Amino acid sequence: MVMGSWCTSFPLKEWTESQFSEFVNYFRTLREGTFGGTLDGIDFDWEGFCNEVCLKGNCSCGWSDTECGQKTPEELAAGVYFYTNDSHGVRIKNMCWIMPTKATLQVITGITHYMKKAGYVVTLVPMSTAVYTSAPDTSSNQNMRNEYVKWRKNTFESTEVDLMEMVDSILL
Repeated sequence: MVMGSWCTSFPLKEWTESQFSEFVNYFRTLREGTFGGTLDGIDFDWEGFCNEVCLKGNCSCGWSDTECGQKTPEELAAGVYFYTNDSHGVRIKNMCWIMPTKATLQVITGITHYMKKAGYVVTLVPMSTAVYTSAPDTSSNQNMRNEYVKWRKNTFESTEVDLMEMVDSILL
């Protein structure tokens, strides 16, 4: 089952351990009740999103290197807007795509931990700029867009886990 993809929303606040258990239980319910027990797991095909206001048509999701490129993931998550004109000269409000934040990776890593613990498969399809090197981001604004690598380690049930080591595969 695919989780995310373009033009969807994703949590920007960390989850509690009980929320991860609720997620796994909901997956079990969907797996058995809707899919006849045939789902083997989830795929995080999440490459960026903008907020629900834009997704409901009040603006568009987009990217401008000038307006968005130097912003941190947290600044983008708070909402960065810019304007463009369409082919008819109509002014369009855009929100910069939100890149993964520390909280986003805590949620993805937690879901992965609890899904793997329950025996399910988990795969990742991150945006190419969100995982491309094992080198740390030393830029002054921490905006080199290597978020999956930077925040891949989290602690659950008193144990540090590594997202990249837990997943069954990563499609780059």
